[in-house]
Amino acid sequence: MKKTTILTKASALLIVMTMLTLMLTGCTKTPVTTADFTALAQTKDFIVEDASSQFSDYDYIKEVTIVAPKSLDYQIEFYVLSDAAYAQSFFENNKTNFEMNKGNAYTDSSSSGKNYAVYKLNSNGKYMFLERVDNTVVYVDTDKKNQEAVEAFMKELKY
Repeated sequence: MKKTTILTKASALLIVMTMLTLMLTGCTKTPVTTADFTALAQTKDFIVEDASSQFSDYDYIKEVTIVAPKSLDYQIEFYVLSDAAYAQSFFENNKTNFEMNKGNAYTDSSSSGKNYAVYKLNSNGKYMFLERVDNTVVYVDTDKKNQEAVEAFMKELKY
């Protein structure tokens, strides 16, 4: 009788673990548009710049919008790429660049789901943030003192 109970418990545990894995890997986020990104920045009275022309040599980069508070303490860059594969590559390249610049003392975190990935790094007094959702990427490289403001903006953006 005990053998059956142990097998039943093991089976139940395996089912629960499988469901959790599927739930975590199946998570998706809804990408925002350039208009959504710009609208939020304007409610914050940020400076908004269309920087797409600076990337005209890269046909896979469709739109680039940079926003910054009037103090110019930091900027948040929003990229729309031609498809999710290019966005993934763009994300990974920038993540690698961030990691190459981290010092001995750092903290980092990452998470991902079905259509998104997030990477955060604090190192050498800098705060670096990347998030990809479908074919969009948000990029930030700023002083650590701006981390709270950037995270608040990203939370409102629902990224």
